[in-house]
Amino acid sequence: MNTLTILNLIQQKLSLRDIDGLITQTYVFAVVVAIVAIGVAILISNSIAFEFSEKPKDPRKRKIVFWLIAIISPILFYGYNLFLVTPNIKKGPAAAEFFMTSALSPVVTLVTYVVVGFLLAKIFKTKKIGTWF
Repeated sequence: MNTLTILNLIQQKLSLRDIDGLITQTYVFAVVVAIVAIGVAILISNSIAFEFSEKPKDPRKRKIVFWLIAIISPILFYGYNLFLVTPNIKKGPAAAEFFMTSALSPVVTLVTYVVVGFLLAKIFKTKKIGTWF
């Protein structure tokens, strides 16, 4: 999905025949948002310094960062769908067909984020992101 496609979506109302492509693009964009959120979580987690003490607080900080981004990313994606995509769909059957996608795509973002985050935490146990779970 490139910038031209996004601009076309914003400029014209989508009919029922355009919805199938939009549904696919929405789910793909949900996964892309989750991967970008993972990247942000990795960058922030790596910037939190190790604490060398008896009870270090840095693993807790990294967990908080991970779960805050896990909460924020689906909310932002839902807002994107609600304010930028849904108003450009014609009322009627087109809007009804996209309704379920607009509700499920943030769930796809959250599930992708948590699954990829869990896998990365288990793969890199000895690194800073290994403290996410």
